[in-house]
Amino acid sequence: MAATPRTADRPCRITNDAMKPLAHTVARFCGTLARLPDGDGSKAQLVACRRSAFQVMPSDPYEQAVHVRRRLAHLAAGIDEARAGTITNTQRSLRQLQHAYRSLQGLMIGVPDRLLNFEPGSGRCTIRHVLQRALAGTAMPACFVQHISSTAPCACRSCPGTLSAIFEIGEHVYRAVVEGLRDAPDLSFEPGTTRGGSLSLIIHARVDRLSRHLLDHQVELRRLLKSAGHRRTLSMRLAHRIFMVLGDAEGAMIGAESRFEGTCQPLIDLIAARTDELARYR
Repeated sequence: MAATPRTADRPCRITNDAMKPLAHTVARFCGTLARLPDGDGSKAQLVACRRSAFQVMPSDPYEQAVHVRRRLAHLAAGIDEARAGTITNTQRSLRQLQHAYRSLQGLMIGVPDRLLNFEPGSGRCTIRHVLQRALAGTAMPACFVQHISSTAPCACRSCPGTLSAIFEIGEHVYRAVVEGLRDAPDLSFEPGTTRGGSLSLIIHARVDRLSRHLLDHQVELRRLLKSAGHRRTLSMRLAHRIFMVLGDAEGAMIGAESRFEGTCQPLIDLIAARTDELARYR
């Protein structure tokens, strides 16, 4: 039997009130999953699960995780099919950004709060600093995002709180960027001018750069977490994969969120029920 972790070593929460219902429900599921200890035969069970098609919800916690990931992927594919031919280039870029943003969050699932202030050497950046620098990069100049509220929290300010608090600030700012750009039209160049199309190209280039910014910081965070002695269990790696697929599903809805609220609700209810079941394994 695995030893009960010390309170300081327990995985922190990433769930926060700024998340929308689907993200909040998935975050709660992944947080519960990350607290499961690695069990004997887990990898074999995972392989077996991947090779079979479940018609009902499996009882094994790792099979549940793979099933949830598969349902999210199915949701993303269904939304893609329903929106075929109507997605703008800006929305495609924002989808990639959404995937990178959730991947960053997923990497931190299972990390105890005590590691946030880990400093690998004198004068080196802490995990908290690198994470906040990554989230600060999701902000965009106001000239590109006309609808961002001036009262929105600033992701670049120092947050001494928990991981959940850090991501709550980042969620507000990130959502403001997406909501400010999602309806931007794909403008083309006017003959003999550089108006219109040039701004559209700048927006796309900026969003693509933000995606690379988040991915680059994930590499640095992986290195710091390894230096801090953080061991990612199978449960944590599964939770990370689920969060990346969540990003795909959310990204597929950008620009048409209200249209698919009803489509998401049955999956939200299912994942919530599976979270309660997962709690039995802890």
